[in-house]
Amino acid sequence: MSFRQAVESTAAIRDSFREGLGSVRNVDRTRLRCSNPRRLRGSVNLDDALRLALPNDPRWDYAIGISQRSHSDRAVWLEVHPASSLHVGEVLNKLRWLKGWLASDAPELQGLPAHFCWVATGSVSFRRGSREEKRIAQEGIRFPSKLLNLDEF
Repeated sequence: MSFRQAVESTAAIRDSFREGLGSVRNVDRTRLRCSNPRRLRGSVNLDDALRLALPNDPRWDYAIGISQRSHSDRAVWLEVHPASSLHVGEVLNKLRWLKGWLASDAPELQGLPAHFCWVATGSVSFRRGSREEKRIAQEGIRFPSKLLNLDEF
């Protein structure tokens, strides 16, 4: 299934699909790199799309579709957030929310191969091998970076 089909079959975000990185705020787009933009299948700003319906939920920021060579598209789930040890719990809470939302409201999106990424809004104040890294890795989140290379997916 394509990323676009999965988004359009999800009632809550059906109208939020944008081509390429069109859903990503300009300030956040500067934190992403992609040498082959044709691989970008589209994007959704989950935070904006679900703000009215779920105003008090810890919403995840973005979903970005990336084409794979021989399979269905994959979803890169992107959270743009400060990256200090004080924020690890917040990001993990957002990830738990996202996984629950996918299971209950977006099974087609949940069915796509997924990567959960944390992009730091500033410097990353914890190191590789730290307790914080182990906590996020255990939940499937990549170590935060200031710049995410979408070519890696």
